[in-house]
Amino acid sequence: MRKVYGLIRRLGATSKYKGYYTLAEAVKMTMEVQEDQEEPMKITKDIYPSLAKKFKSTPMNVEHNIRTVVNVCWNTNKNTLEKIAGYPLNYKPTNSEFVDMLAYYLNEPEDVEH
Repeated sequence: MRKVYGLIRRLGATSKYKGYYTLAEAVKMTMEVQEDQEEPMKITKDIYPSLAKKFKSTPMNVEHNIRTVVNVCWNTNKNTLEKIAGYPLNYKPTNSEFVDMLAYYLNEPEDVEH
């Protein structure tokens, strides 16, 4: 989890945002699914409800809180976000794209340059 938090901080978001913790959990859940090579998780149907239960919130609040962090990262550190994505970003990523980008990046083998 430390790597997830570190990456989110590198992108410019801190724990002062409610979405910091929910985003980290969403990335962790996605990383686990990517490792198992199961069917991809659906953020709206699988991740938001699960996180809402864990954080005693609603799926709508979870979505909003993660979106806030995505906006902060986009506005603060777009260059680093593009390095993580591995390609130029012509638009702000959706929550789902953002979570997937971070999870894929963190799941890459260590010998790949970060």
